[in-house]
Amino acid sequence: MDYFIYNNKLYSISIACVIGILCTACTHKQSARPKSDPPKTHAASAASSVDSSKKKLKNAPDFTLTDRKGNKFTLSDHKGQVVVLNFWATWCPPCRHEIPDFIKIQKQLRDKGVLFVGVSVDRNGWKVVRPFAKKFGINYPIVVDNGSVTQKYGPFRGIPTTFIINKKGKIRYAVTGMINGKALKPVLKKMAKH
Repeated sequence: MDYFIYNNKLYSISIACVIGILCTACTHKQSARPKSDPPKTHAASAASSVDSSKKKLKNAPDFTLTDRKGNKFTLSDHKGQVVVLNFWATWCPPCRHEIPDFIKIQKQLRDKGVLFVGVSVDRNGWKVVRPFAKKFGINYPIVVDNGSVTQKYGPFRGIPTTFIINKKGKIRYAVTGMINGKALKPVLKKMAKH
């Protein structure tokens, strides 16, 4: 009986350790992590959203980077659209988890003036990002940060970090952590109407 209780305690401790490791998957240094990356959030944490509607909205800092097709992507060219600017990395579990929702919502709301943009912070750049995007079937623009965009939008508490920019080019929401697609879609639909 004591042996059974002892083994159950060890089993419980082992499970707790595994969960702890999974929940901090984006908090440890990663080999693909760029030097300028912020510390990572817990994979299991709920997204914390900051709604800037109650105060004066800040302009979204402009940037120009090259997309995966070799074309220049400039954020300010997309004024008049609702832009979901997502900072992510291929090695980040919560980032990978939210991408299928982004793909689905992009497909549904593209014609309504909603645009998702992925800003990868992978140190190995297109070498890892391009095959990842192809494998996942990402249907929205992706750029690889050279450190300048992270500086303009940071400092971050971790990734994924997402900024929702209104049609006037102002940041309406800032979200640290994984976004729930079901909660995001109605917000984007409402913003696209105004």
